[in-house]
Amino acid sequence: MSDQKICPTCGTEYPLSERFCPRDGTALRSASAGSDLMGSVVADRYHILKKLGEGGMGQVYLAEHVKMGRKSALKVMNPGMNQDADAIARFNREASNASRLNHPNICAIYDFGETPDGLIYLAMEFIEGTSLTSLVEKNGALPPARAASIIHQSADALQVAHDAGIVHRDLKPDNIMIAKNRDGTDLAKVVDFGIAKAHSSDAQKVTKTGLVVGTPEYMSPEQLAGDKLDGRSDIYSLALVAFNCLTGKLPFPAESAQEAMIARLVEQPKTLAEMKPDVAWPADVQAVMDKALSRDANERYQSAAQFGRELWAACESMPASQAAEAGTQVLSASPAASVPKTRVATPSEGGKTVAAPAAKGAAAAAPASASVPAKKSNATMIAAAVIGVAVLAGGSYVMLGGTKDTPPAADSTAVQQPAGQPQSAAPSASPSAPAGGVQEMKTPVNPAGGGSRTQGGAAPVTPPVSAPAGGGAAVVAKWMPQHDDLTKGTAQQLVSELEGLIPSLSGETKGNAYYLVGRAYHKLDNIPDACSMMEKAKPLVRGSTLSVVNLTIEGICP
Repeated sequence: MSDQKICPTCGTEYPLSERFCPRDGTALRSASAGSDLMGSVVADRYHILKKLGEGGMGQVYLAEHVKMGRKSALKVMNPGMNQDADAIARFNREASNASRLNHPNICAIYDFGETPDGLIYLAMEFIEGTSLTSLVEKNGALPPARAASIIHQSADALQVAHDAGIVHRDLKPDNIMIAKNRDGTDLAKVVDFGIAKAHSSDAQKVTKTGLVVGTPEYMSPEQLAGDKLDGRSDIYSLALVAFNCLTGKLPFPAESAQEAMIARLVEQPKTLAEMKPDVAWPADVQAVMDKALSRDANERYQSAAQFGRELWAACESMPASQAAEAGTQVLSASPAASVPKTRVATPSEGGKTVAAPAAKGAAAAAPASASVPAKKSNATMIAAAVIGVAVLAGGSYVMLGGTKDTPPAADSTAVQQPAGQPQSAAPSASPSAPAGGVQEMKTPVNPAGGGSRTQGGAAPVTPPVSAPAGGGAAVVAKWMPQHDDLTKGTAQQLVSELEGLIPSLSGETKGNAYYLVGRAYHKLDNIPDACSMMEKAKPLVRGSTLSVVNLTIEGICP
């Protein structure tokens, strides 16, 4: 490679240490004829420091913003793919989906665009860590508490995506990065939404009609069979990741990927004890895994956050001799870090939003194991799995209806620096949404201020409850600390107490009142009124409340 840079405006060459032409201020480019961007400045603001890796769609570089000095991972699409409409659409979708999601356990997207010379780029958070794949390969099975912490954090990240109507569809250890918190505990980051799709659309038509893209080792049965997907498919994939973390293996041992795919469609998964018999696995841990790995999506957890919470609660009770394996400290029930509450609770029968996993004594009972028959006949599902499996670059597969497709982005795991020693585990303290994040929403009761009425045959709301002294502001102050912990009963009470007082309020207090009533209607599955209240709250609220309002509107409102 040439040791010079060149100004594209005046043609003057400069040393590699220079970034801009001193004559005209133009960003300098490498004088080499190849595609390597080392030393160049992309989009007049990203100075390329080094190459981190490459995959099927392009290269990933470590870049530094020339003015802010912030480091980022810059994904650049291969120039040869600039004419591939499917590849560009997938690249655009990654930028669009991930930029909508704001959560500490999701890799942040900073910028996206195209340079005047046709270079398509995506600037994202630079994660100094290692992939979960590398962590398991290096250490083998992780201590249960550490594994459960990583899965809990990843589940919270998925819940945010599901609340926004986005299904990841390629969740695997390669797409979970492990960095460090300031106290040295694990910080999981879910990356690569390159083939993610909003579940409200036809989620399988990612490329051409009939193609299903993903990594087969971690695909759900419905994804293998070509069915339409929702967030429960991600929960199954995350359960496979959890099994791999706990045992170092997958629950469907086979000689080939095709055999493992067929086994997922027609067989029950192996138990933790079968795959790692040297550990005394508690029954509630196995029960959580059985439910999450059910072939029938209706029998699984309906909420990623609930799965993460219950796995953490079950593993927390395991003996210290197991949890302290490989030098990882034993965790207490108290989380090590707090995550801002910026998520939306989704509808659930009797569900509850919690801020952090509780101690074992307060944890929800682990679900009972269920043997669930496959929804399709064995012959049909085997045919769906076996028809045309093409192995592509980066270890990804494409299920073919007859056409071969370019592989999805497989370079997200390069967005890291090698980590040091394995970190001690700590659960993410981000609030968790209740079950039902992806199930069909119904329109139930619509409680009004002075009485009750029903919609769609739902039961009427209980009569209004007298508001406490102090007026509407006092009622708002009373309910704001409880907005993440509403049940259907308390949601009805909130609406009865507060809705009629909103006209007497003003400013941010009025906005918070709209927000609270909107949350209550959301809990009651009354989506039209929930959306109406959130739209009224939007111009009046700010901070984390505004974030939740925006997520709610994006996730549930037509």
